[in-house]
Amino acid sequence: MNRWLYLLLLAAPAAVLSRAMYASPLVTFVLAAVGLIPLAGLIGLATEVLAERLGHGIGGLLNATFGNAAEIIIGLTALTAGLPEVVRASLAGSIIGNAPLVLGTAMLVGGWRYQRQQFSPRVAGQYAAMLALAVIGMAIPSLLATVGEGTRPGAAVVLGSQLHQLSIGVAIVLLLCYAAYIAFSVFGVRAPREVLLPIPAATSGDEAGAQPDLAHAQELTRKTATRRQASTGPLASLATWWKTTLWLPIAVLAGVTAVTAVVSEVLVSTIEPLTHQVGLNPFFVGLIILPIVGNAAEHFTAITSATHNHMEISMAITAGSSIQIALLAAPILVLAGALIGVPLDLNFSLLEVALFALVTGLYALISLDGESTWLEGLLLCAFYLILAIGTFFPPAS
Repeated sequence: MNRWLYLLLLAAPAAVLSRAMYASPLVTFVLAAVGLIPLAGLIGLATEVLAERLGHGIGGLLNATFGNAAEIIIGLTALTAGLPEVVRASLAGSIIGNAPLVLGTAMLVGGWRYQRQQFSPRVAGQYAAMLALAVIGMAIPSLLATVGEGTRPGAAVVLGSQLHQLSIGVAIVLLLCYAAYIAFSVFGVRAPREVLLPIPAATSGDEAGAQPDLAHAQELTRKTATRRQASTGPLASLATWWKTTLWLPIAVLAGVTAVTAVVSEVLVSTIEPLTHQVGLNPFFVGLIILPIVGNAAEHFTAITSATHNHMEISMAITAGSSIQIALLAAPILVLAGALIGVPLDLNFSLLEVALFALVTGLYALISLDGESTWLEGLLLCAFYLILAIGTFFPPAS
């Protein structure tokens, strides 16, 4: 994780203090949102260190499971506060935003630097197929609740308790698909080596995709040895424990997860006052702001990978994150809503369902030729900007 992100950690206690002092909801919301960015990065960093200690299989499982921990925590907090609409919009925004915003920015930055970047169209096509199937599974309840089983107006639709039961059933099926996804891509169950789907690791921004040559590696080793000789005291001991022990990353992961839950509660508590104070559309908060906050560290890694001319890593991070949201985060939140008495149905709006289809199609089209340019990235970013502008204004009552 980049060093400047650690400075943003100061925003987390500032958000808690701001809420305790009954400051403006806008100030508290901004502080909490900024504070969640490095917290999500620390969760990824601790998970990465644990993955290195525990081996490829368990490590890949940890990377895949905790990769979206921040979004799940924010979603659970919003559900507890009785805001299922915000949670639903946040799930949709996490899936929709990965291709236009994250991948678009990565292509724009990487393409501007290298003019043209290449990646494996076969691997990208496999991710596109997985993403399409995951999104279809989430969209089926929405279509049944909107248009029903018939093609004519007035056809019977699925509503109420039936829709909730349908959502729970779909959530269970999606979790089973996630288990199969992990078994295939992480543990290689009945999977030929050449078609394995790599699970994107929660790497730090500075290390993403970096493959130094021999001279650079030797220079780095010399500087590291000099730094170790010069560094003594508690910080040096802490760095040694971080690299050699198992308990410290576990403690950091547990502590950061707890702090993330507290800051998420502060963030969610300001959504309704904020909408009344500045007239902000809650749908915009869920669809645009919360996904950016929860995925900011992961987004930074994808963009940094593109700057190192490793577009395949960027493609894997963006598609893999959307797949994990659809197959893991959404089912967990649906089942959790049933347990806490706040039903969360997979009944997305027609706009969200249409955007699901558009994003899946865009990702498939991008992966066809195995090349990307800065212009493609700019157009994807423009698409996301149009979406943000369109959802910013609250609908007329």
